[in-house]
Amino acid sequence: MTVYTSENRVADIMAYLFDKVCTFDVLNLAWQSIRKNKGQWTPKLSIQEVETELDWHFESIIRELQSGHYRPYSLNCFDVPKSCGGRRLVCAPYARDKLIQRAVILVLEPIAEQFFHPASFGYRPLCTIDMALSRVREWVRQGYIWLGDTDITACFDSIPQDPVLNLVDLLSDDSRLTNLFALWFETLPLRHRYRGDRIGLPQGLVVSPLLCNLYLHDLDMDLEEAGIPFVRYADNFMVMAGDEEGAYTALEFAANSVARLGLELNGEKTCVLKSRSSYRFLGKRLPTARARILL
Repeated sequence: MTVYTSENRVADIMAYLFDKVCTFDVLNLAWQSIRKNKGQWTPKLSIQEVETELDWHFESIIRELQSGHYRPYSLNCFDVPKSCGGRRLVCAPYARDKLIQRAVILVLEPIAEQFFHPASFGYRPLCTIDMALSRVREWVRQGYIWLGDTDITACFDSIPQDPVLNLVDLLSDDSRLTNLFALWFETLPLRHRYRGDRIGLPQGLVVSPLLCNLYLHDLDMDLEEAGIPFVRYADNFMVMAGDEEGAYTALEFAANSVARLGLELNGEKTCVLKSRSSYRFLGKRLPTARARILL
């Protein structure tokens, strides 16, 4: 797993991240992103009730965080149908916990963004599906017309939590922040821990997408170091080559990298093809291959 060493940290940005979370400015920014939610602040309070005494509630949150007495509420979990069939477990935190998670994202995400690969587009600020497709089209234009399209089986549900917590600790250099993530992982009810204890990033936690990108950063760097063109959007990604054999080789390399992370590619959704307009990636049409690889 890639290690974020002290040499590649920006100490003045990262210093005292936990303390930055515990400020009115950051909490207020986080509030702006959740204030229109219709859910409950806590089991006994609505968001509308909280808004009339917001400063008091912010003060309460800061006291609990700084004293170490903060404990998140258990997640509300329910199954939703998947477009491809089957069902997906989605979990919803109470708004109070969602606000604290959003505050953590506000201070941690800018640091993580310094390390993320430019070919990773999912769940990142100012990144879109159209940007990911533009990158694919550019590779195809250059002659990398054979594509290995795949995704990771039950990615969020399969990511081990301990390595993720280690990465957060290395990235933030603040164990108090890491402890918050550990508390949020514990809010998933035992009956919904289908893959065992300490496995999975609950879908619905505000922090899960960032943690997914943090964990899959090793895959990005493996592909980069191997010289394999790729585009990744969360757990969906595509590797590219100038010929069919190269695409299969790139896909095999990616499968080995994913396996090293304790994950596996989805065999039902993995394929190698020559780029064509009848095929879609992330719901968008691919360009029809017209060129040979440019050396």
